[in-house]
Amino acid sequence: MPAPTISVIVTMFNRERYIEQALESILSQTLTSLELIVVDDGSTDSTVERVLGISDPRLRLIRHERNLGIPAARNSGLCAAEGEFVAWLDSDDVALPTRLEQQIDFLTRNPSVALVGCCASKVSATGARLRGVRVPPLDHQAIKAWLLFRTAFQQSSITGRAEILKQYPYRQEFPVCEDVDMFVRIAADHEVANMPAVLMRRRLHAGQIVRGSADKIIEAQSRISAPMLQSLGIEISADDLKCHGVLGTSLGSRPDRFYLQWAEDWLHRLIAANARALVFKPEALRLAAAYFWIWACLRCSERSIALKELLGSRISCGIMSAQRGRWFVQAAAISLYNR
Repeated sequence: MPAPTISVIVTMFNRERYIEQALESILSQTLTSLELIVVDDGSTDSTVERVLGISDPRLRLIRHERNLGIPAARNSGLCAAEGEFVAWLDSDDVALPTRLEQQIDFLTRNPSVALVGCCASKVSATGARLRGVRVPPLDHQAIKAWLLFRTAFQQSSITGRAEILKQYPYRQEFPVCEDVDMFVRIAADHEVANMPAVLMRRRLHAGQIVRGSADKIIEAQSRISAPMLQSLGIEISADDLKCHGVLGTSLGSRPDRFYLQWAEDWLHRLIAANARALVFKPEALRLAAAYFWIWACLRCSERSIALKELLGSRISCGIMSAQRGRWFVQAAAISLYNR
């Protein structure tokens, strides 16, 4: 039997409520030359029984006798993959019907790109459409700068070349943010991209790991960012590193005026250091800095202070330059089209 074009990997742990819809969204793709590798990481509910109830020869189930954690589950699927390409889908998300076809077509037309993600709409726990679209940075340089702060991909949206992805297994020292760590390592060696198209639906619900792991996520993101920050040649205190980890997330307490003062000074330091070291493309870093600065201001607990900082900062005032504004225009257009 010929090898499938693509191996789609779904890892799961106690996802009885959502797993069938996730798997059916892959088995009904317009691209049919696929294998669906489902890795159960020690579920204790009826998740496995629901998977066994799906009759399709393209589906393979790998079972861990006990819960080994997300990195181990992802690596089990990656090692088992036989396709030329590998795609991921989280066990509570849904892929739109042409996702795999469009992403493989993109990779075929762009042979220098190792992996590609996409935009994502949002649904509730019950599957109802929610407002808003997640539009990531699209080109390689913007993605590299974005990764200094947080993930630049939806893990559930990526498709890549198996030969390359297998060289970057998920690391056990990151029980959370394991995907960000992998993205940073791949982007350092290979070109990566995001497609300006909504090809999946991201489900938001109370059982997501991110909702109960704020401190762990901030700590992991700080550790991932540290080597990149050091490459800029600036001095970093422990407080700076922790605050930087907060800057890229919406987790934890809301920023106050003192945090905004730190953040503006910190972002200016990063931009100035990068102008000397040229680790990131300057326009790409300014875009990322502007985005996360505006996001911090919008989340600030003191509205009047936030507005003053937002309007008075050179970081936000320069956001709509020709190059930096292009992404915001694209993001707005994608969001409006998918309302």
